Amino acid sequence: MGKFARQFEPLYRKWRGSIFEFIRAFNFEPTDQQAGLLKLVQNAADGTGSKWIACKSGQGPGKTTISVFIGLWRAIRAIDAMTVVSAPTMRQVKDVWLAEARRRMETAHPLLKRFIDVTKSKVVIGNRPDWGVKTVTATRPENAQGLHQDNMSVILEEASGIPRELVEQFKGTLTNEDQLFLLIGNPNTRDCSFFDCFNSQRHLWDCLTFNAEDSPIVAAANIARLEDEFGRDSDVFRIRVLGEFPFSDPNCVMSSEELEKVMVKALLYKMALIKRRLGSKYAAAKQFGLDFARFGGDENVIYRRQGEALVEFGFWPHTDPNDVVDKAFAMQAEAGWSNNDTWYVPDAGGMGQGVMKNFSRASKKHIEFHNEGRPGDKQYANRITEAWFQLARKARRVACYLPRDPRLIQQLSTRQYYTTRKGQLILETKDEYMKRGHTSPDRADGAVLAMYDELMATSRISGADSSRRVGSSAA
Repeated sequence: MGKFARQFEPLYRKWRGSIFEFIRAFNFEPTDQQAGLLKLVQNAADGTGSKWIACKSGQGPGKTTISVFIGLWRAIRAIDAMTVVSAPTMRQVKDVWLAEARRRMETAHPLLKRFIDVTKSKVVIGNRPDWGVKTVTATRPENAQGLHQDNMSVILEEASGIPRELVEQFKGTLTNEDQLFLLIGNPNTRDCSFFDCFNSQRHLWDCLTFNAEDSPIVAAANIARLEDEFGRDSDVFRIRVLGEFPFSDPNCVMSSEELEKVMVKALLYKMALIKRRLGSKYAAAKQFGLDFARFGGDENVIYRRQGEALVEFGFWPHTDPNDVVDKAFAMQAEAGWSNNDTWYVPDAGGMGQGVMKNFSRASKKHIEFHNEGRPGDKQYANRITEAWFQLARKARRVACYLPRDPRLIQQLSTRQYYTTRKGQLILETKDEYMKRGHTSPDRADGAVLAMYDELMATSRISGADSSRRVGSSAA
């Protein structure tokens, strides 16, 4: 059986025969959820269970860790056995999976450390180039071709992000009798082979779900934060906590019921007094959100915000954006707000491109808002998505006031978002929204910009510290 087996045959026989004995060599104690997946893998090796296994998981129950142990164990079971690990991005396979493998090897039995070498791109066992773990990205069909060996396993990480045709390619490489095909990850979307494993192809797969609520290694505070931020009935909570697929791929950011609660006049004065931190001081927010019309029937929109309340607004179709900016300046003057205390958040895309100079010329503090800009929170794909979810969070907590406007309610409550294959949330574009039969969501976007708090001042803003960040805080 080679040098490894001859020198350490008793331990090797124990490790290769039982995955539970193998992970004990790493001083690792699996959770009940992880042990459940290990049992399915053991059954597959013993011939008492399916060799195709699918595991969907919320965030945090240790799916990558247990995937690493499975990949390594499958590789040591026979001389020149190969485990292929793939994911939608190279970061996932190298910076996440292999990094976790290196971390686990630090606690491994000394004999395992001598024979398992985790490099930056693969795992080599016994100094044999064809024995170990190979990593490839699931981006091109050719990456799944030519991978035929007698004892091969395939692990697809973040499986919901891998196209169906590539899953079929990987499946076609597994012609060996001692095989394992493991799909594992967050259930981000229904339009994928991963979803099919739990539904139309359920009879072919052994399936398992890791609910983060049932995991002892997931902090309850994180679960509570997601429930508070998105709501227990939201698809985000289903995916990131319950480990369940979304009810449908698109979902609405806000509900009309939540919006109705923040359009009560009794909230206006209370919310107008709420303060936020600006630099080293606290003061009621003084901010304008401006959305400029793209086409003839669209509206130019201004919302004036004080504290956490939208206290004034105006809508103008068929109006030059330069004139709209002047109207906002007039609103500021009438309110008695100084330039030093007032912020403008104009949509800098489309028609807004030509008016950004007006703010600098008038010495106004402003943030050029670009929808595709980088968000402060990486769970969002872009800045406009982050801004919409910020307002949704305030509405859910009844922590803001919005004017009662049927058109505003309609636009805010019908804009949909998706979960990308990377697990990020992304708002549908205006064009996608309008293709579903709606008018341009100008009022909604204007309100969202007025209530946006993740402001990063730039050197273009007169008198502003380029590193100053604005956050919200109750007085």
